This record gives sequence, C-alpha cells and structure tokens, in this order.
Amino acid sequence: MKKWSTREIAKLAGVSAATVSRVLNNHESVTADLAERVRAAIRTLEEPDSAKVLPSHRIVVAFPQRIEEYEPDPMGGAFYGQVLSGMHEIFREGGHEFTLLPYNPADGARTIVKAQQGRFDGLILMGADSSEELAREAQRQGMPVIVVDKQVRGVDSVVSDNLGGAIEVTEHVLHAGYRNLVYVAETFSDPSFLARKQGFEQAVSQSGLSGLTVRSAELGRGWLDAPAVLDELCQTLPLPFAMVVGNDMTALHLLAMVRAKGLSVPDQVGLAGFDDIALAARVDPPLTTVRVDKMEMGRLAARRVLERMTMPDLLPITITMHVALVVRQSTQLDGSRPQA
Repeated sequence: MKKWSTREIAKLAGVSAATVSRVLNNHESVTADLAERVRAAIRTLEEPDSAKVLPSHRIVVAFPQRIEEYEPDPMGGAFYGQVLSGMHEIFREGGHEFTLLPYNPADGARTIVKAQQGRFDGLILMGADSSEELAREAQRQGMPVIVVDKQVRGVDSVVSDNLGGAIEVTEHVLHAGYRNLVYVAETFSDPSFLARKQGFEQAVSQSGLSGLTVRSAELGRGWLDAPAVLDELCQTLPLPFAMVVGNDMTALHLLAMVRAKGLSVPDQVGLAGFDDIALAARVDPPLTTVRVDKMEMGRLAARRVLERMTMPDLLPITITMHVALVVRQSTQLDGSRPQA
C-alpha cells in the first residue's frame, strides 16, 4: 500500500492537512462525518480505479450590494476581485463550489440567512461594511462563517493591519518633509477607514514635530462631497500639503481632481493611499501606498471556513495580516528617488 502525504489526502477530501493529521491520530475534536470524509479520500487514493466521488462543499460569498458600485465585475475588481481570486484558488483545488451573493442589509439578517440555509455549507462575508448582525445570525444558526476585511467579535475574521499601515505611511509622509497633513476617506464610519485615521493621528502625535497643521475630512460614499472638500482644503491649507487617503481608489480620484486644478503632485500636493491596487503603480505620478496581500486574504478566509466545517467547536480567531509600505513618486517632495 502506498503511503500518501497528508497534503494529497487533504486536497482530495477538501480539508486542511491539519484535519487529516487529527483524523489519522484519532483526535476527538473531528466530527464523525469529517473523519469518514478523510478516510473515504484515503480509500479513493488507494484504489485509483474506484468510481467513488467525494461530494464537494458549497460556499456562498456574500457582500453588500454597495460593493458592486465600485467593482461591477467582482472577480475582476481592484480589491475584492483579488480577494475572490484567492478564495477561488483554494476552493478549486479542493473541488468545492462557491457562489457570489450581493445582499441588501436592509433585508434583515434572519431573512438573508434563512434564504441560504440548506443551500450552502458555509458562508463568507466580504466587505469592510459587512453586516455584523448577519455574521452573528449565521453563526447562531450553525452555519460556518468567516468575515473578510472586517473584525467581528466572536466570529472568525481576516483583516489587514490597518492601524500599523497607516502609522507607517504617515511617518513616511512626515519624513518626506510635509508639515501640513490631512487624512481623507469616504466615511469614518467604515471600520477600516476609522482604524487608518487612528493610525494617522497616532503617527502625528508620536512624531514630536512642531508647527504641524493636521486635518481630517470625509468625502461621502461615492465621493459626493469631494469637490467641495478639496476646494476647502486648497483654500485653507498652505502649500505644500499632503493627503493620507483611506484607500487607493479614493486617492486616484483625488489625484485626477488635484491635477485638474493645475496643482503639481507631489511638489504642491502629496498623495498616499492604502491597498496597492494594480492601477496605483501605473498612474502619473505613481502612488505611494500600503500593500495588502489581497489574494492571500482570500486564501486565508477560504482555508478557515473549510477548517470551521471540520471542527465547528473551535474558538473563533481573528487573522491580522501584515502590510508593507510602498514608496513611489506621489510623496517625493524633495525629488529623491522612491524606495520601492
């Protein structure tokens, strides 16, 4: 009899290698159904000509309908499209199916969960404004659930280091020589944008620099207030000033508006974003930002929801992903070459 690796068994069974190891060691935390699933995979590997086919899991990836306004084609979108690609990679390897579900939070958590019960084996909630009520209702109904890009207490979550990334990019902007700074985001009610605002404020407070002018401004969902906000900033802040922006999409929107005003970036207005979407490196000037590994965020979420299916009694965890500063020309006030 050939000795199969735990990775090979896990891939066929659609579980993690750790789960396979627990089954082989008769660990009591694995449910009987999942243990049989792993043993069935082993039997299939040992008998290549067997017609036995293991059933796949069905996962629904739900996100607020608002996201469609920014990424009409979710699988090709700048941020969440990459997250979905990471999920797709893991689910495809394990032979699992996943379906996208745009939802209206106003429909109510109980109604949404009830409509999906029996149709899917697990739920991934995607989006910084995902419904906490929906996450908790799904958990109460026994559905394995994980939230992506937002931390929900008591529910498995995958987030990026929003606070630390904002501290690092703000420290860079100060080091570049800007002394008039403003943190800008669509809305501070978004948990990610709020955490980045707190990181911005913390970096300024800890800098020990005097003579700083520091502001913050909300642009409204869809940047509805952006023209008026930018006009007010240009009228009240001395040049040069720098905008540390909640995400790259907003920063690129502001870049176009600043240039339309005839202002130079970075000599008169510095711009820094967050996320490092593909377009950030292609605009003129290329955008300083904070890199988030979006595909890995999706992979982690997919692996965790599959793990949750095998061991439903595991305590919830929050996975916080490290981020990395990417310095480009949009904040090179002194004309020096970018670091990355």
